[in-house]
Parts: sequence; structure tokens; C-alpha cells
Amino acid sequence: MGSTLEDRLKEDIVKTLDKHITLVKGDNCTYSDSKEFLAWAWAGVNQISLREASEELNDCGYDVPSGDALLDRLSNQPYKVLEHGFDRMFQDHISQARKQRLFTHSVIVAIDFNDIEWYGEELPFIVKSKAKNGTKCFIRFATIAVVENGKRFTLKVLPVTPLSAAENIVRDLIEYVQNFVSIRVVLLDREFYSNEVVEEIKKADVKFVMPAKKTSKVKENMQKVSESGSMVYTMSKGATYTLIVVKDEDNDKLLPYATNMDNVESSVVHELYESRFGIETQYRVKNKFFGKTCSKKYSVRYAFFILAVALYNLWVLLNIIERGRKGLEPGKIPIKVDRLKHIFRKIIYRNAPI
Repeated sequence: MGSTLEDRLKEDIVKTLDKHITLVKGDNCTYSDSKEFLAWAWAGVNQISLREASEELNDCGYDVPSGDALLDRLSNQPYKVLEHGFDRMFQDHISQARKQRLFTHSVIVAIDFNDIEWYGEELPFIVKSKAKNGTKCFIRFATIAVVENGKRFTLKVLPVTPLSAAENIVRDLIEYVQNFVSIRVVLLDREFYSNEVVEEIKKADVKFVMPAKKTSKVKENMQKVSESGSMVYTMSKGATYTLIVVKDEDNDKLLPYATNMDNVESSVVHELYESRFGIETQYRVKNKFFGKTCSKKYSVRYAFFILAVALYNLWVLLNIIERGRKGLEPGKIPIKVDRLKHIFRKIIYRNAPI
């Protein structure tokens, strides 16, 4: 596996960034994009700052820009340029996965918010939410990801600001993903529960499952639905869905779900929604590719997050390829994250100019 994985990493980290992303350059810029991408990748893999990445690579003999130069150029990149480039990377990964006979059938996806703690001044892109780790301020991204074993790609990332409407986020994520994969069902958490979101999902003609908020009206119907079966529920602004109630076997609490799936058992809806928690594993792995920065520039924060997602997707893809090569089951992970990071470091050290 060693040499094969090394060969793929040479192609799939720096060269893939260079293939799909063209940075906006100033007249006095003397460094190639690939040298900047090398520093970005080194920062992400080692979970360090761009300044530290530049120093370490220069120590190895690589001619890369200084940390200050890297940050300055990155801070001046329109995030739309970065978004377009990383979208092309994701599409490339999906295309390679298809060659391994994945995504030939519809998939279960989950839409979620990714919140990164913010401790500085309140800037226009900062959102407020429930306190976590000593702050109520966050940089927020919305993601849509596959939550099935063996193909848990993150398919799209959207920035979220205080002005972002949840229904527009859901619409844009679903519309984007439908260009590449067929959605079996989309799972959302309770934060998305609203008339507007339900209507947008139904317009997209996809099935959905999300926990229903326990409003007074929902509470009135929960016991009856639990005993007699599902019912058509009308929300305050007229949107309708099927209300299904499941009894939690651990504590006997009733769990209400909103869905538009037809003729489905409540236990199936509950099991479907529980598969959403596979997204928590994705968070943990992505965090292992997250570089450090104190920058207040949105483009820098966005680039660090999207790079972590891209490296995570690469890890998923390499495991898919390795499973196919070895004939392993979808749940197996032949290439652990730390192994991948070790191989990448070895490549950099082995190919160092000095």
C-alpha cells in the first residue's frame, strides 16, 4: 500500500489544488500557486498556522512564500473563487468514486450547520447561537454530506451569515447535489424545522426526515399518533407533512418526526434519522485537517475550513480505492487518518530539496 498511496497523495493533494483552483494574483506576485498550495496543505495536515508551515517547509529547502505573504494573499482571495475551485475538486472526487461503482444508486444525505467558535469582535459574518466553549459567537458553514458507510463524502459547503435564510440554504444545497447524485432521503436536525424549509424540500421533490419541534399543537397529537399511527400535520403557515411518533426504548419518551415519506414504519424513520449521527464522525476527522489561524478575514477562515473538507474527502476516496483493491467491506477503513498524514509528511521530507 505504501508506494501506491504515496503516488496518489503526490497527485491528489497539491496537484489537485493546482489543477482546480486559480488564485487571484497581484502584479508583484512572484510565487506560483502550487507553492502556496503546498504550504496550505502542510498547515492543514499538521494542524499548524501558515506561518509555521512556511518556516518548516523553508527549513526543508522548499521555496515557499513567508507566512505573512501567504496570509496576505489568501485574505485577498474572493471566497467565490475558492468556492468554485473546491467545488471542482469535490466533483473530481465523486467522479473517481463512480469508477469504483459508487453512487450508482440513490443515497442518504444530511444537511447540517458546522459552527466554529469565535472569540473576537462581532463581525458581519458572525452568527450567534447556544453557548459552546465559552462563546455564543460562531463562524458558520452549512454542509450536505452522504451519511452511508463507505462513502461519507461532504458534497457541498455554503457560508452562513446572520442574513442567511435556512430555506434558501436547504434549497441551494439540494439543487447543487442533485446535479451529481440521486438523493434517497435528506436528513435535517430540529434547527431546520419551519414552514419554509418543509415547502422548499417538497418543491425539490425529495424525501426528508427531521425531528418535529414539540410545539403545543405537536404535543397535543403525539400520544394519539404513537398509539394510532401517523397523521397529516398542518403547520402554522400551511405547510403539511406526515407526523410520525416513535417511543424511545431507553427512556420511554416520545420522539416526533416530520417526513414526507409514504407508507413507512415509524421504526424505519427513526433508524434513518439515527444514521445522521454518522456526520459526527465526519466532524472529528475534518478537525484533524484543520490548520490554525487568528485571522479575522473571512476568506482565510473559509479557505481553512474548505481545505479541511477537501482533505477529508480525499481520505474517504483513498479508502474507497483501497477497499476495492483489497476486496474489503464498505465499513472497513484500511487507511487511518494518522497513516495518511504520516505518508504525506514522508513524501514532503523525502522530496525536500536539501
